[in-house]
Amino acid sequence: MFKLFTTSDNTVSYTSDELKFELRGNRTGVFQANVSSGDSVTLQSRIDNSFDWVDVVTIADANDIQEVILSPYFRVVVTNTSGNALVAGLHG
Repeated sequence: MFKLFTTSDNTVSYTSDELKFELRGNRTGVFQANVSSGDSVTLQSRIDNSFDWVDVVTIADANDIQEVILSPYFRVVVTNTSGNALVAGLHG
């Protein structure tokens, strides 16, 4: 299942809404981000709302795709200095 991390404005720095994933036996997923020079996006996850967020992977300065271990909750933290749209999604 593909999910896009959402925000009201992806041309500024932001923390996305939380995404909830149904694991359905899948252990890994694919995280992709379209990132401009000077920008970065950090994928964070946690297994339950009672835990703190943990950084999983950071993508900076260029588009990239990474395999990640799935957990029930994800969000992205974006630093956007270019003013270009920064889009990130997770397929698992």
